[in-house]
Amino acid sequence: MGNRDYNVFFNTHTVSGIIISIGLYVIFFAGAFALFMNNIDHWEANVKPEGFVLIDYDKTIARIAAEGYDMHGRNLSIYEHDGGVNVYSAPLKDTILVKSKLSILDPSEARGRIDLHLDEKTYQKSTNQALSQKTLGTFLYELHFFDQIPTVGFYLAGLVAVFFLFAIITGVIVHWRKIVSNFFTFRLKSSLKILWTDAHTALGVIGLPFQMMYAVTGSVFCLLLVISNPINAIIPEENGKTILEKVTPVYSPEAISINNKIDLILSDFSNNKIESVYAEIHNYHDENAELEIYVSTEDIESVFNYTKMVYRLSDWKLQEYKPASEAPPYSEASWDFIHIIHFGDYGGIFLKVLYFILALLTCVVVITGVMVWLVARDKKSYSHKAKFNKSVGAIYLGSCLGLYPAIAFMFLLTKTFPAHMEHRFAWISWMFLAFWVGYTVYSYIIKSYFKINRNALFLAGVMGILIPVFNGIHSGLWFWKSLQLGYSDSFFVDLTWLICGMVTLLIALKLQPQRQKQT
Repeated sequence: MGNRDYNVFFNTHTVSGIIISIGLYVIFFAGAFALFMNNIDHWEANVKPEGFVLIDYDKTIARIAAEGYDMHGRNLSIYEHDGGVNVYSAPLKDTILVKSKLSILDPSEARGRIDLHLDEKTYQKSTNQALSQKTLGTFLYELHFFDQIPTVGFYLAGLVAVFFLFAIITGVIVHWRKIVSNFFTFRLKSSLKILWTDAHTALGVIGLPFQMMYAVTGSVFCLLLVISNPINAIIPEENGKTILEKVTPVYSPEAISINNKIDLILSDFSNNKIESVYAEIHNYHDENAELEIYVSTEDIESVFNYTKMVYRLSDWKLQEYKPASEAPPYSEASWDFIHIIHFGDYGGIFLKVLYFILALLTCVVVITGVMVWLVARDKKSYSHKAKFNKSVGAIYLGSCLGLYPAIAFMFLLTKTFPAHMEHRFAWISWMFLAFWVGYTVYSYIIKSYFKINRNALFLAGVMGILIPVFNGIHSGLWFWKSLQLGYSDSFFVDLTWLICGMVTLLIALKLQPQRQKQT
C-alpha cells in the first residue's frame, strides 16, 4: 500500500472514529446493560422471574376497543411483560377504513399509536402506567439507540453504526500488515501515545468479530425504515381508494374467540417447555385479517427455537407453519438471525455475560482511540490549538466516562423513590440526565484527563457498592438470602454491582498520574 492510500485510510479511520466516539460509547455502554433488561426490571420491581403466563387475548382486544381506538386495519402486537400485558400498534395511515363509532377519543388519537399496559388480572388499563412501561431496563435499552431524542434519535444511532463500520474496515486496512504482531505487543513502559495505541489495537482485534457484527446489525435495525418508508409512501391510490381497500373488504370479527384457538394450539405443547408466546394480529376487521403466533420452547436445540403459525381469522385456515425444529424461509431467517445475534438470544446467560464483557471492551477501544488522537496533538506543532484540543478532550472523556457513575446513580434512585410516586420515573430520568451533564460540565472546567477518569471510577465504585445496600434496605432482599428465596435476578444484579463496584473503586484508588504532563 502506498503512502497516499495509507494516509487516506488512516484519516478516514480517525475522522469517522472521532465523529462517532461519544455516540458509539453510549450505544455500547448502555447496550451492555440492556442485554439484561428483563433481569434489571425484575430487580427494580422486587419480583421473581415468572414462567410462561397465558394472556386472555379476547379481553385484551375488547379493552383496546373500549378505550376508543379505531380498530379497523390495525396491526396489533400483544405480549406479556413484568406482570402485565403490553399492546402496541403503529398509527393508522389508510384514510378509507371505517372509523370507530366511539367518541371517547379525538379522531387523531383514535387513529394514533396504541401503547398500553394492562393489568394481568383485571385487564384494565394500568393505574400506574408510567411505572409499568418506563422501567430502568427499558430506559437503558432505549438509551442505547437514542430513543430519548425525538424523531431523529433512532436514525442517528443507525448513522453511528454505519460510521462505525467504516472505522472498523479502515482500521483493519491500516493495521493489516502488522495486525498479528501488534496483537501480541503491549508496551506498558513506553510513551503515552504508544501505550494508548497498543491498547487500542490489541483490544480492537480481540473484539473485531463482535464489533463488526454490531456495526452491521445496528445499521440494519436503525436504517431499514429509511428505505422502507419511502417505498410505502409511493404506493398509488386509484379513485381515492388505496390498494388495501380493493383487496381487503371490511368484516366484523368480534364473534371470533382467539383464546379458544390459542388454547387448542398450545395443547400440543407441554406447558413446562413453553418459554413465551408472542401474538400479532394483522389488518384487524379485515376479511384477510391474520393471527400470527410465535411459541418459543426451551427444549429445542436450534437457533430458531420457535414454532410459527399464521391463521386467517375469518375461517381459521392455516396460512403458514414453521416447526421449532426447522429453519424459516431465507427471507425470514436472515431477519431472525440478525435479531438473534444482536440480542444474544441463542446462548443463555453465559453468552450474554460474554457480550457484556465484549461491549465494555469496545468502550475501552473507543476511549483509547480518543486518547491516541489527543496525545498525538500534544506537540509544539499543535500549540496554537492546545486550548481547543484540551477542551474537546475534556468534553469527550467527561461525556463517556461520566455515563458509568450516572447509570449507577440511576440504580440508586430506583431504590430511593417510592414505587407509587407520581411521575416517579420522569424524576429519575431527569436526575440521571442532570448528573451526566453535570459531570461533563465538571470535566470541561477541570480539563484534567487523569482526574476525569479517576473521579468517574471513584464515584461509580462507591455507588456500585451502595446499590445492593440500598436494595437490601428498600426491599429486604439482601443478596446473601435473595437467591434462596427465589429472587435470582435480584441476587444477580446485586452481586454484579458489588463486584463491579469493588473492582472499579480499587482501580480508582490505585491510579496514579501519568509521567507525561497530561493532567
